[in-house]
Amino acid sequence: MAGEWWSGVELRHLIALEAVAHEGSFRRAATRLGYVQSAISHQIAALEGLTGRRLIERSRGTRPLALTPAGEIMLAHAEAVIARVRTAQADLAELEGSGRGSLRVGAAPDLLTRLVPALLRAFAAPVVLHEKAETSALVAALGRSELDLALFDEPLPPGTFDGAALCEDPYVVLLQDGAPLAGRKRAISSSELARLPLIAHAPTRAHVEAELRVHGVAPRFVLQAETGAAVHGLVAAGLGAGVVPGLATDARRSGAVIVDLAPGLIAPRTIAVVWSRTQPLRADAAAFVEAARSVCMAERLRAPVLAG
Repeated sequence: MAGEWWSGVELRHLIALEAVAHEGSFRRAATRLGYVQSAISHQIAALEGLTGRRLIERSRGTRPLALTPAGEIMLAHAEAVIARVRTAQADLAELEGSGRGSLRVGAAPDLLTRLVPALLRAFAAPVVLHEKAETSALVAALGRSELDLALFDEPLPPGTFDGAALCEDPYVVLLQDGAPLAGRKRAISSSELARLPLIAHAPTRAHVEAELRVHGVAPRFVLQAETGAAVHGLVAAGLGAGVVPGLATDARRSGAVIVDLAPGLIAPRTIAVVWSRTQPLRADAAAFVEAARSVCMAERLRAPVLAG
């Protein structure tokens, strides 16, 4: 059946996979979803049967469950499907009037890797998520009242906007798994970085170049990609190393490892949640801001003072 169209895959299978992946056990996933443990095990087994792939490595003892490479791929698609269904639910509620005022949040693609999924799990109310590649598009949408909130880098955009700093996002180095510098615990120095062929992360390239040149490093860029996921793929293929913000990376992806940069080499970016002063910050928007702060604290990301 694995070679046929997966018409038997159901949303509950994907929800079970997402819960197990984030909780690390069938028992905790069952508690989170309100099922008995055997029901979660059955749904994962059914999904594995439908896909023809083992998705979870079962372990004995107290160690958390781990996804297989196939499971990591399936999880990424499952999270996307679940997010789209939640968006459809909110859109239909708005159409009927029962969801009037559903929170509209905009974010750049790289923040959808780690930060936004964590926020949506922590925030109980419906959210309509808008992905926009350019900060200017987010600012324009806020100005037209098409968004209630937007997540992006500081500084605050000019105009009638206000915001709250959520966290500092330090830069890291992506190296191909097995590369000479990948297996050690010491941070990458400026001299080591200068010798590496680099894959630029387009949204942050100018900042990275400027910071490195202050330290006497002339970065040697050989390729450029628009998202952290794309940089990861190029690094995994052995085409160079990447310097990217930490929140644009995903340690679950295979083929590349994340290594720290030497302290002070590149100043971290600041992630902020921004809104327009022309409309009052609604109760659900204020609750989202507080949830975002809590998530960043749980991730142990420090929130700096936001420059306005």
